[in-house]
Amino acid sequence: MLRRSHKKSRGGCVTCKRRHVKCDERRPVCLLCTMSNRECTFATEAKASPPTASPGPSTQPNLPAPHEPIEDELNLKHMELLIHLATTNEMFNLGDDLGPYRPGISFGLKRGLESPYLLYAALAFSARHLAYLHPDRAAELMHQAVTLQTRAIALFNVDQIRVDQSNCVAVLLFSAAVGHHLLADTLMERSPEGLDAFLTRYTHCANTHRGLYTITITAQPLLMETELEPVLSRSINFTSSEPEGHHCDQICSLIAGSNSLTRGEKEACHQALRYIQLGIDALSSPPERHNMKYQMLFLWTVLVPSDFIALLVAKRPQALVILVYYASLLHHGRHMWQVGDAGVYIFPWLEVPRNGLFDTTMLSI
Repeated sequence: MLRRSHKKSRGGCVTCKRRHVKCDERRPVCLLCTMSNRECTFATEAKASPPTASPGPSTQPNLPAPHEPIEDELNLKHMELLIHLATTNEMFNLGDDLGPYRPGISFGLKRGLESPYLLYAALAFSARHLAYLHPDRAAELMHQAVTLQTRAIALFNVDQIRVDQSNCVAVLLFSAAVGHHLLADTLMERSPEGLDAFLTRYTHCANTHRGLYTITITAQPLLMETELEPVLSRSINFTSSEPEGHHCDQICSLIAGSNSLTRGEKEACHQALRYIQLGIDALSSPPERHNMKYQMLFLWTVLVPSDFIALLVAKRPQALVILVYYASLLHHGRHMWQVGDAGVYIFPWLEVPRNGLFDTTMLSI
């Protein structure tokens, strides 16, 4: 595969310069370092602060060394990932239903030939799924996943992408593949620091995926003229529908009466709760809406307002309580490979038997 030419990044971070990949120059942590879980330092910051010791080992095993080149040619290991991607039905089980799995994947792979960043992102997620299925090979496969994901982001060139009719489908599928990968990494990680570490990684995941989603959403009129129109229409109808249940009424009232939140922050919390309620409604949905049953487990991270993510970063109690509701949604999807015991990890009380889907008597602001 030929290497794409690109302009040098003059203001890139030190890590990207050492690895000879194009940095998007986003501060305080660039996109590539966020995706590969590396320390991100910019030259101006490095000059202003004294040298520090090298960070400890990453929670992801055997990540590529900073000086290690990224392979451009596909090999037999990549073929294993390709076959797994094409023959395993549950890999994208949190996303939109593209119809029969194999035709849907074939559609995506054909687009990947035209847009290599999509192909690399899909192979990276395949490696991540295989690492889950084969713990004895986890180090090798996680290495592949991070290497391929880093290559995908480098090829995507966030600051130069121009979405048009020719590439809008590939950009959307790339955003979905990277989003699934990020969320899987976030929900499956178990750090000794517990909830603090989870919040840091989750908010990084949300901000990165929202950045990709923002690029994609600008192309919605173009996408509605493509083969993905039925999928997009179904998803839009779902997320824009009015909630039916009342599970979140109590917390909504508490948010409305809070004296410590601004009007904008209250609105952000209410939007986050609205999507939670749609997710709860979908859990008890009739068979004809079965394909939407667990979709909000993935979409919530993308749809919640940036002001709500800021409240999570600040560890505001109102946002943390709402996160408990999301943890409950995750708990209902615990049979899915990306989710597992993530709900209980966030909120251990979910293991305590209670009446009904939610019991908010223990929650207060």
